Amino acid sequence: MNATPNPEDINAIASDSSTDSNTNTNAESVTPPSPPQNLGTFLDRLYGTLFLPQVTFEQLKAHPSFVQAAIVIALVNALETIRLDHLSIVRIVGSVIGGSIGWVFFTFLLKQLANVFQKNVEMLELLTLTGFASLPWIFMAPALSLPLQSRFLGAIAVIIWFIVWQVWSASVALGIKSWKTLAIIPLAIAGGVVALIWLGNTINLLVSISF
Repeated sequence: MNATPNPEDINAIASDSSTDSNTNTNAESVTPPSPPQNLGTFLDRLYGTLFLPQVTFEQLKAHPSFVQAAIVIALVNALETIRLDHLSIVRIVGSVIGGSIGWVFFTFLLKQLANVFQKNVEMLELLTLTGFASLPWIFMAPALSLPLQSRFLGAIAVIIWFIVWQVWSASVALGIKSWKTLAIIPLAIAGGVVALIWLGNTINLLVSISF
């Protein structure tokens, strides 16, 4: 004898099937997280770099700007030259040009080392992040203006701040942990020093041959 299906059981099964279907549909309709939004102004980026570095570095990577990073580098080098009591326009311009060349050269070496470690990153992103990460150096002059007892500690604090921000920004740009970046940046610095020594020796050789 065949049992007749209970209408209440049929309705319960249909309700469960409908719930599962809605759950799957909702799961499939979940959108991936949107990329970081661009910061409002250049001043927002300056403030964020100093006091909200992680969020700001991520947004700088998503919305890089070579011009803004170059302004930061120019500002840092100009203030450093003025701090050394060199108020000459020629000295300030020379410092800005030299600092900009060193910044681009260091970033280029960092990118080449990143490629060796199979980390693909755009040169513009690296330039933007390392440029803004140089901002803590503007506090060197105030640190050296402290009383003699605190001057040394203030300078050391600024140097550590500068180095940490450089490592932090590079790690965000490369998408790796900060401790791994510590192995790359010294190599970039060492490579830059060796390259400058070779360049100097080449120039001296050419000068000695010419004269």
